[in-house]
Amino acid sequence: MNTEEKLKRWQQEGLLDQDTAEQILAFEKRQPAPKKLPLLLIIGLIFFSLAIFSFIAANWQAIPDLAKVLLMLALMWIFYSIAYFSEKKDFGSPLLFRVVGLAMFGATLLVAAQTFHFPLANSVLPWAMFLAALAHHFYWRDLIYSIIGFFFGASVLMSFLPDIGWLEWGIFIVITLAWFYFSKSFAPVAFSWILLFASGFMLWGLVDYNSSLWPIWTLFALVPLLLIVPEKKYQMIRPLYLLAAGMLLVAYLAVRGQTFISIIDASHMPEAIALAITGIGVLILSFFKFRSIMWIAVAGSIGLLLFDETAIGLAVVAELSALAYLIIAQRQNEALGLGFVYFIVVQFVIYIIYAWERLDMSLFFLIGALLLFLLSAVAWWINRRKEGVKP
Repeated sequence: MNTEEKLKRWQQEGLLDQDTAEQILAFEKRQPAPKKLPLLLIIGLIFFSLAIFSFIAANWQAIPDLAKVLLMLALMWIFYSIAYFSEKKDFGSPLLFRVVGLAMFGATLLVAAQTFHFPLANSVLPWAMFLAALAHHFYWRDLIYSIIGFFFGASVLMSFLPDIGWLEWGIFIVITLAWFYFSKSFAPVAFSWILLFASGFMLWGLVDYNSSLWPIWTLFALVPLLLIVPEKKYQMIRPLYLLAAGMLLVAYLAVRGQTFISIIDASHMPEAIALAITGIGVLILSFFKFRSIMWIAVAGSIGLLLFDETAIGLAVVAELSALAYLIIAQRQNEALGLGFVYFIVVQFVIYIIYAWERLDMSLFFLIGALLLFLLSAVAWWINRRKEGVKP
């Protein structure tokens, strides 16, 4: 339906008078028509591009080494130039041309590495693409650059393995922290936070001390970030903290309950105690500053609970935390999505660990449902009593 038909329909419905409709129609007619490339021209450009790339591929071995690099570099600048004029003249998709140009930048680095026999292991290629994607993100602020930056940021972390040094790890932390701090929308904030959290896993290869608790320490180390972010960004990353804490608790429960190999021994008792004390500190800090993520302090008890070979303590903590989160979130009219998914995952893990060969799945979940109904009834009764209503 075009603008004129819409205006007539609104007039018939009494939503618009004649003078306003004429003014709107006159305004729309004064707007420049969007410029579109003819279909035959687009198809011709596609075939022309395919012809060029086919010719290059067929004669790749005959091209001098330096010319290969210069050729890829020229293609990169061609696509960036097309993107520039595409934005200025309002034709095509500038975003698409810039993404292709970024890909040509990566291809240039790859061709240079292969041509001059630079080592690809622990190379600068993922670093360069990571920084280039972040530069694109901060200049043009588009989601696709955040996705590319996240992919190559993860590639940088993987490139650390098996050898990793404090210098490159520290540089990565600084760059990712700057990305987190200066980003304003959810996607780049979430991606940078995930990379910061994942960087903690690199401590397994960086520190001589062998610990199974580095992920929990990393989660607690990220809590001070909440002290420097504005309220809007806090609301963005709050679910990430809760999700990470829930995933850690479920992961440790699954590993401890399904394996007979101890992932912690008596030599780690001081660390487990220190982690529990840190968890209490996180609980106190979050109680006064950001109460809605107090639940992550539960992860501080994991170190001590891992000494129980039966994993019953972990199962009880996971079950009670899931139930408590659901009940409290419901009473405070908060979103229940995360808590609901966490509760279901906990039930599956507990069933697989303890009841897989002993109890029918339907009976297990029936017991869980009855338990939820009972707790809901108790919570409803307590709430009614507080409101002064006789049951």
